[in-house]
Amino acid sequence: MGESASTDHVKRAERELAKEDSLLANMIQQAPGMIGMAFMFVITIFLGIWLQPWFDAAGLQAFGESGSTEVRWIALELIAIFAFTFMILWLAKNHLQHVIKYGILFVLFLALCYTTVPGAHILLVPEVETEPFIFTDSDDIGEELFSVTSDGSMITHTAIYRDSIENHSFVVTKRAANTSLEWSLELDSFPGVPSEFAVTEGEYGYTINNNKWIWTLDKDTGEILSKYACFDLENWNGSLTDATMIVSIGPCVSALEVIEDPNADTDESKGGLYILTAKSTIVRSEIFADAYVQTNHTEEEIGFHRYTAEWVYPQIQMSGRNLMNYQFDSGSLLVATANGATLIELEESSAAYPGSEAKPEDWYDEASIEFVHLSENENLMTSFNILTSPWDESEKLFMAGFENGDIEAWVVDEDIDGNFSKESKFKGGDSFEGPVAYIGNFDLDGSDGDEIWIADGDGVHGLFYDSLIEYVTIDVELDSSAVLIVDGFDVTTIQRGNVINGDDFTKDMEIAAGVFDPDTMYNSYGIKLDSTAMLVGLALSVILMTALIIRPEWYIVNTVGVLVGAGVIVMLGVTFVPTLIVIFMVLAAIYDAWAVYRSKHMLDLADTMIGLNLPILLVAPQESGYSMLDEKDSVRPSDEQKVAAAQPKSNEEKPKQVVKRKKPKEAMFMGLGDVIFPGMLVISCVNYIADSGLAVGISALIGGLVGYFILMTYVASGRPQAGLPLLNGGAILGYIIGGLIFVGSAAFSFGISF
Repeated sequence: MGESASTDHVKRAERELAKEDSLLANMIQQAPGMIGMAFMFVITIFLGIWLQPWFDAAGLQAFGESGSTEVRWIALELIAIFAFTFMILWLAKNHLQHVIKYGILFVLFLALCYTTVPGAHILLVPEVETEPFIFTDSDDIGEELFSVTSDGSMITHTAIYRDSIENHSFVVTKRAANTSLEWSLELDSFPGVPSEFAVTEGEYGYTINNNKWIWTLDKDTGEILSKYACFDLENWNGSLTDATMIVSIGPCVSALEVIEDPNADTDESKGGLYILTAKSTIVRSEIFADAYVQTNHTEEEIGFHRYTAEWVYPQIQMSGRNLMNYQFDSGSLLVATANGATLIELEESSAAYPGSEAKPEDWYDEASIEFVHLSENENLMTSFNILTSPWDESEKLFMAGFENGDIEAWVVDEDIDGNFSKESKFKGGDSFEGPVAYIGNFDLDGSDGDEIWIADGDGVHGLFYDSLIEYVTIDVELDSSAVLIVDGFDVTTIQRGNVINGDDFTKDMEIAAGVFDPDTMYNSYGIKLDSTAMLVGLALSVILMTALIIRPEWYIVNTVGVLVGAGVIVMLGVTFVPTLIVIFMVLAAIYDAWAVYRSKHMLDLADTMIGLNLPILLVAPQESGYSMLDEKDSVRPSDEQKVAAAQPKSNEEKPKQVVKRKKPKEAMFMGLGDVIFPGMLVISCVNYIADSGLAVGISALIGGLVGYFILMTYVASGRPQAGLPLLNGGAILGYIIGGLIFVGSAAFSFGISF
């Protein structure tokens, strides 16, 4: 609330009877106070802008990050304002001014520390520069990286071409996370071709296949556990052209053998062989223990299997190289490709065709799908993985990255059939650059569980704890097929390199590795309290509060008021998004107008604060020599003023005697709330509008100043005036105009909820 108060209202009433001052003359007379008040208005807000980055980095939102868009917290703030106002009036009515004074002084001390302590840190504590991560080692391995397993190891493939097609082969290799060799196995590809390759990770083995053979290998040793033909083996005469496909199955795109623990002592059936075909169907082929097909063309024991059932699954366009082929549990298979991901239940029998006529050739029983997500054609999936939830270690997440940089996460709930629920806590889905090459779980620091690591078109990002703060950023260009491995502080990236030796099929792996230094390479976030800066800030607050108690002169009141105002506006400004601040300002302006014009209790509050010389008012002296210690008048018009204002003036009436009196010492007062409300809108714009937020905030500040100068036309008439309707209205109008000019409609879209 803004008003003009005089130390000698009677003297001013005599002057008003002597002459009729025009509004312009009054404004010129009060110009020093108006300009001084405007200066403090601007300085308080700019001080808040200076403090804002510190508050933002510290995450000092009063109601947390999610509360910044929730209307209910605005209601709580308004209730707090009402309670504070009526508590002060009740205490004043009961002559408990000392309780008011020292209670408010304590609150002001805390608010003052919100400015002095951060300010001391900004001035005295140098910013910590993060040392960039550097890859110090590089290597090439002449193998094609094909997939990363659940334990972080890698399966690679190398095609080998010899003088005749019968001698062609390929090598499948398992390498540890540090690329060291675990095992390697060469397999004959004939009558298939060595370039065709697929791998599916089962519970106890890796099922691999080319276009003619299916093998299951022991995970630990690479030993061949079983081998099956994906063509008509019994009628094969050993030639390439006679290796015809099994009509009921067709081409084997990928396969999974569901087996029991190979170390278990059991004579039961090994389970089943599930084959993904080119028709987007999954075939169950029953296998039999100790049953083998013997031919004249091989000395191997080749397992016998027989087609038993078939289901169709969603169109995700299977190929040999998929983002993920993984036996999720004993009864389901997870498949992810560029076109989508699905979790297929591994059933044992399919339903018969329900019609009475003959079954159409393109009809199949629908597979039981536990999860499915289909990509948009213009935004294909580029990465997929299963991660431990950072919010609940007992939960798993499916996370997918896309060409445009989007990331989606789903909570794995095995009790729900169909699509799993999206993880609402993951809010960084649009924060990355496309394509998203890799998403994984690693534990860099060996504490507090695994972090989420994302490799995108902008580098590598390590997201820590349940807040997913990016404590690690590695600036490296990775292609869409890159793999990231973090083993302690050893960080390795692997990219599929160029074709080597002119071979059309064999590619190498480009490996880059380096050591992360935990002392210098973590990104700096949050509050890093420095003992010296803390002591300086607290000492300054104590000195100012002591001065305020001993000698509450206007310049001390203003100093404390500006610092307190800056701390409050930045604290509230980073707490709420601009649209919520606007709602808060509109409701507060309505309340201020009612409190000034109808109930008039705001005038009583101002009188109380002036009498106590507390810095919830800013004071702008009109002339030199003003002392706030002499201020005893009320902001309400006195009875003498009302009578004098009601008496008609006569041009013929002249004073009989002119008595020279000391020139009155006047000052202009403005409630600190009149600065805080426009100021927190400015800070909110700077904090929450990513592009041109400062420009929009300055527009709101200019709008507030326009409202202030309109307010001064009322103040010049000597009447108490509600400040918030004009000040808030001007700031809101400035925000709207600046938002439309510099940002567009995005300046007003923040997903407000209740």
